[in-house]
Amino acid sequence: MKETARQAAGHARRVTVLRGRPAAVSRARRATVLRARRAAVLRARRAAVLAVAAGSLVATALTAAGPARADGAGHAGATCDPAIRVLDSLPGDGTSRVDDFGAGALSVGVSQARPVYWTGRHLHRIPLPSGYTQGTVEAVNRSGLMVGSLGNATPGVSVAFSYRAGAPAVHLLPRGSRATGVNDHGHIVGEGRDGDTLLGLEWSGGRLRRQLALAPGFTVTAVTAINNAGLVTGSVYGVEDDLWFDGGVVWPADPTAPPTLLGPYYPGDTYDYWTPTAIDDTGRIVGTDYYSRADLTTPVTWASPDVASTYVGLLGDRTSGTLDDISPTTGVAVGTALDSYVVGPWPPDTAPPVQAEIWPGSGPMRALPRLAPDGASSAYAITDDDRVGGSAADAAGATRAVVWTCALEQSYLPGEDGSGTGEDGSGTA
Repeated sequence: MKETARQAAGHARRVTVLRGRPAAVSRARRATVLRARRAAVLRARRAAVLAVAAGSLVATALTAAGPARADGAGHAGATCDPAIRVLDSLPGDGTSRVDDFGAGALSVGVSQARPVYWTGRHLHRIPLPSGYTQGTVEAVNRSGLMVGSLGNATPGVSVAFSYRAGAPAVHLLPRGSRATGVNDHGHIVGEGRDGDTLLGLEWSGGRLRRQLALAPGFTVTAVTAINNAGLVTGSVYGVEDDLWFDGGVVWPADPTAPPTLLGPYYPGDTYDYWTPTAIDDTGRIVGTDYYSRADLTTPVTWASPDVASTYVGLLGDRTSGTLDDISPTTGVAVGTALDSYVVGPWPPDTAPPVQAEIWPGSGPMRALPRLAPDGASSAYAITDDDRVGGSAADAAGATRAVVWTCALEQSYLPGEDGSGTGEDGSGTA
C-alpha cells in the first residue's frame, strides 16, 4: 500500500538485466524526472504515515489477546519462556552484540571489538592471526560455519575469514575484505577491493567461486546476504538514461545469469539509497530505503526479487527504522526504531533511545522490551523459533549481547505495557 504511491509518479521501473550507459538526455528532462521523483517521495511518506496510523488503531484490539504472530512463528505455548537473556561479554568498556544464530544454542557476533561466538550464554573467543587485533562474526550457518572480518588499528585494513568451533585458526578467504553471509550449503558471500573499487565475491569450500557480475557503468556498494537457494543480495551504484542512482540488486545462483535490479528505482535520484539486508529461503527480502535529504530511514520489503518494494511502516511515533534480518521460513523480521535528525523530534537529543523492533510479516511494527527502562537496544538476527539476537544497554549503561526468547509474545505496540527485565527480574541478567 505504500509503494503504490511511488509507482503513481510513473517513474518506477524494473529491469532484469543491468544495462550499460544509454544515450544522454537533456537537462530539461533530467530536471522533470527529479521534480516528479521528489513529489512522489513526499506522497509516499505521507501515505505510509497514514497507513501505519490506521493499522495501529486496528491493532489495539490485540492488547488483550497478545501480539499478532506470523503463521508458524514462535514456540508452542507450553514451552515458550519469554525473557531477555544476557550473554557473557569480554572485559572492557566496549559493546557486545549478537549478529546471527546457528543451530541449537549457537550464536555469533562481537564483544569488545573481538570476534566471538556463544553456546548458550557462554562466550568463546575466535583466534586472531598475527597482525590482527579486532573483528566480528557476521553470519553462521546450521553446520556451524562462521564468517566475518578481521582488522587492526590501521583504518581500511580488513580481511574476510571463515571459522569452525574448535579449529586452531581461522581461514582467510582469498581476495576478501569482509564476509557478510553464508548459507547451509557452505557458500559464503562478501566483499573485496581492487584499489578503490568494491567487488562482490562468493566463495565455496574456502576458494573463490566467482566475482559477482555487473554491467559496465555499475559499481557494487554492498553485498549483504545469501539464502539457501543461492540468491545473493546487495546494492549498486549505476546509470540509466545518463542518470545516476543507487539501488538494490539480487544476483542469481547461476554465475552465467544476469543480476536483477530491485524495484522501484529512480535514475537521477541522488537522495535515496536502497539496501536489501537479508533474504529468506522463499526469496522474500527485507531492507531499508535511506532518504538522505530528510535523514529518513524506512524499513521496506520485497515479496520476491521481481516484485517492487513496499514500505513496512514505522514504530509508533518514531520517524525512522530499519529491518536487518528476516527468519528463514516464517516471514518475521527485526530491526531498530530510531529518529530522523531532520524530521524530528527536535532538538534531536529529546528523542528516546533507539529500540529493537519486530515485524510479524503483516500489520504494524512492534517494539521489543528494553533491558533497562531508558536503555538503547537493537535487533540484528531472528530464528524460526522466535528468538531475536541483538544488543541492549543494561542499568549500568553497558551495551550487552542479548537474546529475546519468544520475541513475538513479549513484543508490544507503543502505549501497551512493554516493560522488560532480565532473567533474574533485575534487568541485568
